[in-house]
Amino acid sequence: MKLLLLSLFLIDSVMASDWTEKLKLPTGFKIDKVIQVPGARQMAISPKGTLYVGTMDQGVVYAITPEGKVSTIFEKLNLPQGVLWHNNELYVSEIQRVSKAKNLETKPTLETVKDFPDRKWHGWKTLGEGPDGKLYVPVGAPCNVCEEKLPFMAIHRMDFDGKNFETVAQGIRNTVGYTWHPETKDLYFTEMGRDLMGDNIPPDEINVIKGKTPHFGFPYIHGKNIPDPKLFLKLPKGLVVTPPLYEIPAHSAPIGISFFPKNNYPKEFHDCFLVAEHGSWNRSSKSGYQVTKGCLKDGKISSYEPFITGFKEGEKALARPVHFLFLDDGSFYLSEDEPGTILHIRYKK
Repeated sequence: MKLLLLSLFLIDSVMASDWTEKLKLPTGFKIDKVIQVPGARQMAISPKGTLYVGTMDQGVVYAITPEGKVSTIFEKLNLPQGVLWHNNELYVSEIQRVSKAKNLETKPTLETVKDFPDRKWHGWKTLGEGPDGKLYVPVGAPCNVCEEKLPFMAIHRMDFDGKNFETVAQGIRNTVGYTWHPETKDLYFTEMGRDLMGDNIPPDEINVIKGKTPHFGFPYIHGKNIPDPKLFLKLPKGLVVTPPLYEIPAHSAPIGISFFPKNNYPKEFHDCFLVAEHGSWNRSSKSGYQVTKGCLKDGKISSYEPFITGFKEGEKALARPVHFLFLDDGSFYLSEDEPGTILHIRYKK
């Protein structure tokens, strides 16, 4: 296990020179700690309080102790974006596989649980444990827009040993964030729309899975009713397309999504969730680069508004938010991968 000596440290307050000083949080919310972790993506925490962090191009998985000691437990992996703690074991995703970690405390190794296609475009995977006790794994489109067979363009689930693999939703270009409603147990996920149709179309999306294996339209239809200029004419006859629950401005790149825990927050946060808008890379003026708060009413999104801002100044990007991890006390970690930081945020009524 390597101790990472450079570019990683834990501090109890934000330094005046740090970009996080420019963030604007709602009343009652405060940045409690800052952990600098290059390329920080999905996070998982063990009962002992060790925080595990996946990355992308860095190819590493980090472990951070409650005392702030940061170590690299795996390296030279293939975009290990996803990490998940389940039943006292750490699961790690790569492009071509999902694995289970062995001997974490001594000589960590990875044991493959399930193989996946080794195609990099949108192949990084966020891992999730559903209320049904299953391991959820999405597989994105291996392209900007194209037709492709399963397991691409879908969300799947399986047992934690890789058995009983099945598809729960399809027609999805690329989802890197999903969560379950704490009461209805419905699965909500973010989706990034295709590129190269212009600054303002198609929209990114928030979707909800209801019924058996719904199809969300990709690659034939984008948003609620935008036909793809190349593939709409290939729309399979009789295909029932589920429209998005909500449309987000194009290229905002929503990733993480997580509901507020009701036990730790007042009524105005109930049935509300956070979304990490990673931010555009192919738009003439930047969209996204913020954390937003959405709320549900009668099954629809009744409001969607900025919650944490300051990730950019004008057209200059300062950071790109990615994922959330709520803790038992209601505080949460927020990761961002450029330059690479994890914020611990607390709320006090």
